[in-house]
Amino acid sequence: MGEDIGGVRPSSASLAAGSLARGLQLPGSGLGGRGFCYPDSVVAVTMFFSEAGARPRTWEASPSEHKKWVKVFKACDEDNKGYLSREDFKVAVVMLFGYKPTKIEADSVMSSVNPNTSGLSLEEFLSIVRKKKEVQLHRNEIRHIFTAFDRHYRGYLTLEDFKKAFRQVAPKLSERTILEVFREVDQDSDDLVSFKDFEYAMNYGRNEA
Repeated sequence: MGEDIGGVRPSSASLAAGSLARGLQLPGSGLGGRGFCYPDSVVAVTMFFSEAGARPRTWEASPSEHKKWVKVFKACDEDNKGYLSREDFKVAVVMLFGYKPTKIEADSVMSSVNPNTSGLSLEEFLSIVRKKKEVQLHRNEIRHIFTAFDRHYRGYLTLEDFKKAFRQVAPKLSERTILEVFREVDQDSDDLVSFKDFEYAMNYGRNEA
Protein backbone atom coordinates (compact mmCIF):
# COMPACT_ATOMS: atom_id res chain seq x y z
CA MET A 1 0.00 0.00 0.00
CA GLY A 2 1.05 3.58 -0.51
CA GLU A 3 1.74 6.16 2.13
CA ASP A 4 -1.02 8.09 3.86
CA ILE A 5 -2.33 11.20 2.13
CA GLY A 6 -3.80 13.74 4.49
CA GLY A 7 -4.42 11.06 7.11
CA VAL A 8 -6.22 8.75 4.66
CA ARG A 9 -4.58 5.71 3.11
CA PRO A 10 -5.37 5.64 -0.62
CA SER A 11 -6.68 2.50 -2.27
CA SER A 12 -4.62 0.65 -4.87
CA ALA A 13 -6.96 1.95 -7.54
CA SER A 14 -6.41 5.51 -6.35
CA LEU A 15 -2.66 5.04 -6.62
CA ALA A 16 -3.25 3.76 -10.13
CA ALA A 17 -5.04 7.01 -10.79
CA GLY A 18 -1.94 9.04 -10.07
CA SER A 19 0.16 6.83 -12.33
CA LEU A 20 -2.20 7.20 -15.25
CA ALA A 21 -2.65 10.93 -14.76
CA ARG A 22 1.09 11.58 -14.65
CA GLY A 23 1.71 9.61 -17.81
CA LEU A 24 -1.30 10.69 -19.83
CA GLN A 25 -0.80 13.37 -22.48
CA LEU A 26 -3.73 14.45 -24.64
CA PRO A 27 -3.20 16.85 -27.56
CA GLY A 28 -5.40 19.92 -27.51
CA SER A 29 -6.27 19.56 -23.84
CA GLY A 30 -4.98 21.15 -20.67
CA LEU A 31 -5.25 17.73 -19.04
CA GLY A 32 -2.52 15.16 -18.71
CA GLY A 33 0.93 14.99 -17.15
CA ARG A 34 2.05 18.18 -15.46
CA GLY A 35 -0.77 20.12 -17.08
CA PHE A 36 -3.37 17.84 -15.47
CA CYS A 37 -4.64 20.22 -12.81
CA TYR A 38 -7.64 18.52 -11.27
CA PRO A 39 -7.15 17.07 -7.78
CA ASP A 40 -6.40 13.45 -6.97
CA SER A 41 -8.73 11.75 -4.52
CA VAL A 42 -8.85 8.64 -2.42
CA VAL A 43 -11.86 7.82 -4.60
CA ALA A 44 -10.56 5.47 -7.28
CA VAL A 45 -12.85 6.75 -10.00
CA THR A 46 -10.78 9.95 -10.27
CA MET A 47 -8.26 8.00 -12.31
CA PHE A 48 -7.60 10.85 -14.65
CA PHE A 49 -6.83 13.37 -11.90
CA SER A 50 -3.40 14.57 -10.85
CA GLU A 51 -1.36 13.96 -7.71
CA ALA A 52 -2.95 14.48 -4.30
CA GLY A 53 -2.86 18.07 -3.14
CA ALA A 54 -3.31 19.67 -6.55
CA ARG A 55 -6.24 22.05 -6.76
CA PRO A 56 -8.86 22.43 -9.53
CA ARG A 57 -7.71 24.72 -12.29
CA THR A 58 -9.11 28.22 -12.00
CA TRP A 59 -10.28 30.17 -15.01
CA GLU A 60 -10.38 33.90 -15.58
CA ALA A 61 -12.22 35.68 -18.37
CA SER A 62 -10.12 37.61 -20.85
CA PRO A 63 -10.71 41.38 -21.09
CA SER A 64 -12.58 40.89 -24.37
CA GLU A 65 -14.79 38.18 -22.91
CA HIS A 66 -15.51 40.26 -19.81
CA LYS A 67 -16.45 43.15 -22.09
CA LYS A 68 -18.79 40.85 -24.00
CA TRP A 69 -20.58 39.82 -20.82
CA VAL A 70 -21.07 43.43 -19.77
CA LYS A 71 -22.39 44.22 -23.24
CA VAL A 72 -24.92 41.37 -23.02
CA PHE A 73 -26.03 42.57 -19.58
CA LYS A 74 -26.66 46.07 -20.90
CA ALA A 75 -28.42 44.75 -24.00
CA CYS A 76 -30.80 42.68 -21.86
CA ASP A 77 -31.39 45.56 -19.44
CA GLU A 78 -33.47 47.40 -22.04
CA ASP A 79 -34.93 49.94 -19.61
CA ASN A 80 -31.57 50.74 -18.02
CA LYS A 81 -32.85 49.56 -14.66
CA GLY A 82 -29.38 48.57 -13.52
CA TYR A 83 -30.43 44.97 -13.00
CA LEU A 84 -31.83 41.99 -14.89
CA SER A 85 -35.28 40.58 -14.26
CA ARG A 86 -36.01 36.87 -14.48
CA GLU A 87 -36.90 37.13 -18.18
CA ASP A 88 -33.89 39.36 -18.86
CA PHE A 89 -31.63 36.72 -17.34
CA LYS A 90 -33.11 33.98 -19.54
CA VAL A 91 -32.43 36.04 -22.65
CA ALA A 92 -28.86 36.70 -21.51
CA VAL A 93 -28.20 32.98 -21.04
CA VAL A 94 -29.51 32.26 -24.53
CA MET A 95 -27.21 34.92 -25.95
CA LEU A 96 -24.11 33.65 -24.13
CA PHE A 97 -24.63 29.90 -23.92
CA GLY A 98 -27.17 29.09 -26.61
CA TYR A 99 -29.86 27.51 -24.46
CA LYS A 100 -32.88 28.66 -22.48
CA PRO A 101 -32.45 28.02 -18.74
CA THR A 102 -35.00 25.79 -17.04
CA LYS A 103 -37.44 27.07 -14.44
CA ILE A 104 -35.38 25.38 -11.74
CA GLU A 105 -32.19 27.11 -12.87
CA ALA A 106 -33.91 30.49 -13.12
CA ASP A 107 -35.49 30.02 -9.67
CA SER A 108 -32.12 29.12 -8.19
CA VAL A 109 -30.43 32.19 -9.66
CA MET A 110 -33.15 34.64 -8.71
CA SER A 111 -33.36 33.28 -5.16
CA SER A 112 -29.71 34.21 -4.70
CA VAL A 113 -30.32 37.84 -5.63
CA ASN A 114 -29.64 40.48 -2.99
CA PRO A 115 -33.01 41.02 -1.24
CA ASN A 116 -32.41 44.77 -1.29
CA THR A 117 -32.50 44.84 -5.09
CA SER A 118 -35.22 44.09 -7.61
CA GLY A 119 -33.13 41.84 -9.81
CA LEU A 120 -29.70 40.57 -10.79
CA SER A 121 -26.99 43.23 -10.55
CA LEU A 122 -24.10 43.40 -13.00
CA GLU A 123 -21.68 42.07 -10.38
CA GLU A 124 -23.96 39.13 -9.58
CA PHE A 125 -24.52 38.45 -13.27
CA LEU A 126 -20.78 38.38 -14.02
CA SER A 127 -20.15 35.99 -11.13
CA ILE A 128 -22.86 33.61 -12.34
CA VAL A 129 -21.62 33.70 -15.93
CA ARG A 130 -18.04 32.99 -14.84
CA LYS A 131 -19.14 29.95 -12.83
CA LYS A 132 -21.27 28.66 -15.72
CA LYS A 133 -18.31 29.09 -18.05
CA GLU A 134 -16.05 27.10 -15.72
CA VAL A 135 -18.60 24.27 -15.60
CA GLN A 136 -18.90 24.32 -19.39
CA LEU A 137 -15.13 24.17 -19.89
CA HIS A 138 -14.75 21.39 -17.31
CA ARG A 139 -17.40 19.30 -19.06
CA ASN A 140 -15.75 19.87 -22.44
CA GLU A 141 -12.43 18.64 -21.05
CA ILE A 142 -14.07 15.52 -19.62
CA ARG A 143 -15.61 14.87 -23.03
CA HIS A 144 -12.18 15.34 -24.64
CA ILE A 145 -10.63 12.68 -22.40
CA PHE A 146 -13.53 10.28 -22.90
CA THR A 147 -13.30 10.66 -26.68
CA ALA A 148 -9.55 10.08 -26.60
CA PHE A 149 -10.09 6.66 -25.03
CA ASP A 150 -13.15 5.78 -27.08
CA ARG A 151 -10.94 4.88 -30.03
CA HIS A 152 -13.73 3.10 -31.90
CA TYR A 153 -16.25 5.94 -31.46
CA ARG A 154 -18.82 3.66 -29.86
CA GLY A 155 -20.00 6.11 -27.22
CA TYR A 156 -18.84 3.92 -24.33
CA LEU A 157 -15.66 2.44 -22.84
CA THR A 158 -15.01 -1.23 -22.18
CA LEU A 159 -12.69 -2.91 -19.73
CA GLU A 160 -10.33 -3.52 -22.63
CA ASP A 161 -10.24 0.24 -23.33
CA PHE A 162 -9.21 0.79 -19.70
CA LYS A 163 -6.53 -1.89 -19.93
CA LYS A 164 -5.07 -0.33 -23.06
CA ALA A 165 -4.97 3.10 -21.42
CA PHE A 166 -3.15 1.80 -18.35
CA ARG A 167 -0.76 -0.34 -20.40
CA GLN A 168 0.43 2.76 -22.22
CA VAL A 169 1.41 4.71 -19.13
CA ALA A 170 1.50 2.29 -16.18
CA PRO A 171 2.33 -1.18 -17.57
CA LYS A 172 3.22 -2.58 -14.13
CA LEU A 173 -0.29 -2.19 -12.73
CA SER A 174 -2.06 -5.46 -12.00
CA GLU A 175 -5.16 -6.63 -13.82
CA ARG A 176 -6.94 -6.65 -10.46
CA THR A 177 -6.26 -2.95 -9.89
CA ILE A 178 -7.46 -1.99 -13.36
CA LEU A 179 -10.61 -4.06 -12.88
CA GLU A 180 -11.23 -2.33 -9.53
CA VAL A 181 -11.02 1.09 -11.18
CA PHE A 182 -13.31 0.02 -14.02
CA ARG A 183 -15.96 -1.36 -11.66
CA GLU A 184 -16.02 1.83 -9.62
CA VAL A 185 -16.58 3.95 -12.72
CA ASP A 186 -19.19 1.57 -14.17
CA GLN A 187 -22.15 2.98 -12.21
CA ASP A 188 -24.85 0.59 -13.47
CA SER A 189 -22.62 -2.50 -13.59
CA ASP A 190 -23.37 -3.26 -17.24
CA ASP A 191 -19.67 -3.75 -18.08
CA LEU A 192 -19.73 -0.56 -20.15
CA VAL A 193 -18.73 2.95 -19.08
CA SER A 194 -20.96 5.52 -20.74
CA PHE A 195 -20.07 9.19 -20.88
CA LYS A 196 -22.63 9.73 -18.11
CA ASP A 197 -20.80 7.20 -15.90
CA PHE A 198 -17.47 8.77 -16.77
CA GLU A 199 -18.61 12.34 -16.17
CA TYR A 200 -20.14 11.41 -12.82
CA ALA A 201 -16.90 9.76 -11.73
CA MET A 202 -14.83 12.79 -12.70
CA ASN A 203 -17.16 15.26 -10.98
CA TYR A 204 -17.55 13.07 -7.89
CA GLY A 205 -13.81 12.89 -7.48
CA ARG A 206 -13.46 16.65 -7.95
CA ASN A 207 -16.04 17.30 -5.21
CA GLU A 208 -14.44 14.81 -2.84
CA ALA A 209 -11.00 16.43 -3.06
